[in-house]
Amino acid sequence: FDAGANLREMAMEGPYRPTALIGENRFIYPTDDLPMVGVCCSTDNREATYLASVTRRGQLNDHLAIASGQRIDDHKVRKKVIDFLIKARPAAVLIGTSGGFSSRFLSRRLGELIVKATEKWNNREIQGVDEDDEEFESRRMEYGYNDDEYEQWKCNVELIDDSVPQLFGRSVRSKKEFPEKEVNLKCAIAIARQGKDPLSELTYAWNVASDVGIFGTEMFYLNIHPLQRLLPKNRLLRQYERVLCEAVADVGVDINCACSYDHLLGSLSFVSGMGPRKAANLKQNFARLGGAIAKRIDILKKRYLGPVVYNNAVAFLRIREIEQLPNQDLHPLDNTRLHPDVYHRQVWAVKIAIDALERVENNNKDEENFKMESLKIVMENSKEEVERLFNATKMEWEQHYGPTFNVAGWDPRNNVPSHMWKDKVEELDLDAFARMIENSGQGKWDSHLQMIKWEFRLPYEDPRKPMAPLNGDKLFRLIAGESDSTLRKGIIRTGKVIKNGEYGSRVKLEGDISAFIPLRYLADKHVVSSDEIVNVGQVVTAVITEVKKEHFTVDMSMRMEDIKKLPSTWERPLSLLPLDEDYFDMGAAQRIEQEKQAKRDALIDRQNENVGTPSTRPKPGRQQRRACAHPA
Repeated sequence: FDAGANLREMAMEGPYRPTALIGENRFIYPTDDLPMVGVCCSTDNREATYLASVTRRGQLNDHLAIASGQRIDDHKVRKKVIDFLIKARPAAVLIGTSGGFSSRFLSRRLGELIVKATEKWNNREIQGVDEDDEEFESRRMEYGYNDDEYEQWKCNVELIDDSVPQLFGRSVRSKKEFPEKEVNLKCAIAIARQGKDPLSELTYAWNVASDVGIFGTEMFYLNIHPLQRLLPKNRLLRQYERVLCEAVADVGVDINCACSYDHLLGSLSFVSGMGPRKAANLKQNFARLGGAIAKRIDILKKRYLGPVVYNNAVAFLRIREIEQLPNQDLHPLDNTRLHPDVYHRQVWAVKIAIDALERVENNNKDEENFKMESLKIVMENSKEEVERLFNATKMEWEQHYGPTFNVAGWDPRNNVPSHMWKDKVEELDLDAFARMIENSGQGKWDSHLQMIKWEFRLPYEDPRKPMAPLNGDKLFRLIAGESDSTLRKGIIRTGKVIKNGEYGSRVKLEGDISAFIPLRYLADKHVVSSDEIVNVGQVVTAVITEVKKEHFTVDMSMRMEDIKKLPSTWERPLSLLPLDEDYFDMGAAQRIEQEKQAKRDALIDRQNENVGTPSTRPKPGRQQRRACAHPA
C-alpha cells in the first residue's frame, strides 16, 4: 500500500535536532533527550494559546497561557514569555502549524523573544551599570543561577506538523493522562513530545482499544493517504501495524522508560513477540517488582517475560542510563542490537573484544569485571575511530572543495571504505573466525560477527534522519491549508479587496491567503488607477495566474481573456498525477468543462454588472446622500 509507505515515512522521521547541533554529525553527537517547549496556537477566539515545557522524558514541567484577548506584542505578555523561556531553557521551541497564518506570525514573534531571553540568560554573570550588588545577586537567584552552569544556552524556534498532537489533544488518552487540562495545553504538550520522538507519538496513538477491543482505530483520523477511506479498514490496520513493527525494530525501545511513562509504552507493543496486552502486563510486573531493570538477563530471571517472548524480544529492548539506575555499572552490550546469545551464552562478542586487545582470559573471581572492562575499552576505541574518520574525511574534502562538507549527511557505514578503518576490532579476521566456528559444528555465525563489529562502533545508532524543517509545498499546505489540487493556475477564486495601491490591488481570499492583482490585470483595457475598477471592501472574482508558495501569496487576473480560458489550457502542476488516457474519461471531462464554462460566463456577466463603468460608478471619496421623507 502507498498508505503504508507514507506511514513508514512518518514513523522513520527522527527527533528534532536543534540548530545548536546542526554543525555536528549525529553519529558523533547524538540528539539525545532534550528539554523542549511546545506551542499550540489557538484558532478560536474563546480559547487561549499555550506554551508547554516538557522534561527530557516528555513529562509536563510548566506551562504558560496567553489569553485570546492578549497579543504577544503586549509588553506584559512579552515579559511573561521571556521569563517562562528563561525558567524552562529549552533546546528548541516547536510551534504547531494547525494555527495557520497565526502560527507563522507567532513563530516570528517568539523568535525575537528567544533572542532576548538567551541574551539575558547568557549575560547573567555580567552586572549591569545601574545595578548594585544586592540587585545583581537577587537577579542571579531569580534565574536559578548555578555555579556549575557555564554552558551558553542556545535555542531556536521551528514550525512542525502537529496533526498527531492535535489527535492526542482530543483523544481519550489525553483525558486519562491530563483530566483537568485544556485541549490546547494538551496539544502543546504533545507537540513538544512529537519533536522529541515522533515514533513514540504514533505508537501511543495506536495503543488505545476501541469499544469493541480493536487497537489502532485512532489512526483512521490521520490523513496519511488521500484515498485511505476507500480501503478496507482491517487491511489498512494490518498494514499500519506491520509498518510500525518494522520501525520499532529498527529504532529499539528503552524498556525502563517505556514502563515508567505512559506516553512511551506504545512502542513496547510493537516489539517482536509482544503486543498491547503483553506490554501492559510487563508494565504491571515492572511496577510490582519496583525499581528499574539493570540487566537484560534480569528480564528472564525475574520473570518479567516468559522464555519464548524474551528470546524474540530482548534484542530490541535497550538498557540505558536513566535516573532510576544511579551509579549502576551497566553491561555495555545491553544497549546494542546484539542478542544476549552472542555475549552471555556463546560469548563471541566477549572473545572478539579480548582478542582485539590481545589479552589473555583469566579464570579468577574477577573474570566478569575483566570481560566488562575489555568490552568498554574496545567500544571506546571504536568510538574514537569513528570520530577520527569523520575529522579526516572532512579535512580531506575541505582541502579539495573548500568548506562545503556535508556534516549532517556523513555516514560511517556508507562513506568510509573498509581499508580506512584502523580500530582494534578491524585488525581481527572475523571471516576466519566464522569458518572456525562453523567447522566446529556450532553453526554459521558470520552475519552475527559482522553485526558485533558494527555494534562496537555504533551501538544502537538511530537509523532515522533528524526531523527536517518545514519548507516549500509542505509548509504551504500546512499553513495555508491548500495544495496544488485546490490552489493552482486557472482556478477562479473570490475575495475582498483590502487595499488599492499604485501597482495594483491587494485581495484577501478565503483562508486568509493574500492575493495581488497587478494594475494591468484589473481589466482588459488600459487602467491608470486601481480605484477606477475596484473599491476597498468590494468582493471581486478573479482567476489565479501564479502561486508563490514561498511568500504565501498568489497573483490573480480580472481580465476577461484570462477568466474565459479553459482550465485545460493552464499549466498543470508536476505534483499532480498525469492524465492517463487509458483511465481518464476525456468525454466526461469535456462535458464538465462546458458546464463550468456556462457558469463562468454567468459569473462574468454578474461581475460586469457589479463593477460597472467609470461613468456609472460613484467617484472614490465622494459620499452619496439620499433624501429622507418627513415622518408627517
